[in-house]
Amino acid sequence: MSRTILPLLIAAALLALPRNATAVSFEKALVHPDRSAKYLIYLHGAAVETQGKNASSPRYGVYRYDDIVKYFEDRDLTVIEEVRGQVNPHRYADRVAAEVRGLMAKGVPAANITVAGFSKGGHIALLAASSLNLPDARFAILAGCGRGLTAAPYQQFLKHKRGARLAGHILSVYAVGDLEAGSCAQACGQHRGPGLRFNELPLRSNRGHGLFYVPLPQWAEPVAAFALGGD
Repeated sequence: MSRTILPLLIAAALLALPRNATAVSFEKALVHPDRSAKYLIYLHGAAVETQGKNASSPRYGVYRYDDIVKYFEDRDLTVIEEVRGQVNPHRYADRVAAEVRGLMAKGVPAANITVAGFSKGGHIALLAASSLNLPDARFAILAGCGRGLTAAPYQQFLKHKRGARLAGHILSVYAVGDLEAGSCAQACGQHRGPGLRFNELPLRSNRGHGLFYVPLPQWAEPVAAFALGGD
């Protein structure tokens, strides 16, 4: 496993000039899949489940869902997105895994697919990575390994040793001062043997969990670079 972040930062610097792709539903993505496109399946946080795209938090402000999606579109990623309701994370992870397999069945290489999730969406992405067992697929876990009052789902993941089944390229990004989420190293440390490449990017920010409510380049550029093939 590798935890080197320098290549990601170099690749992120090369993304200064925005390009254009598009955002689609999974159903539309399967109609005419582009086998050369880079797909990013974006999984939002729990606030959007209950409040919709324009969710807001007294502590973190407005969740700029559409701006986040557009940010990745502008960096030549085909974004697959859905505003989900309140879901069981395990069942929804099974759905995400089926979406990844569906793209692959249409000829899209696993290396061209990134599942990126924030908070609850990050936990769902981690569950999907544990289920899929695809060494070439990519997973960006954005403040998705809970701690403090939101630690229970992640602790259950560790308790059942789901990390031993992880595979693929995994990038964990979190704010060091976040009281709700932290490092995913313990989960990835349960894996033994080949098939998993793990990088982690702890960020200094006074926004805490709210860092990922807006598409700030501090976190979004490294994620875009990762989805485009950087490690």
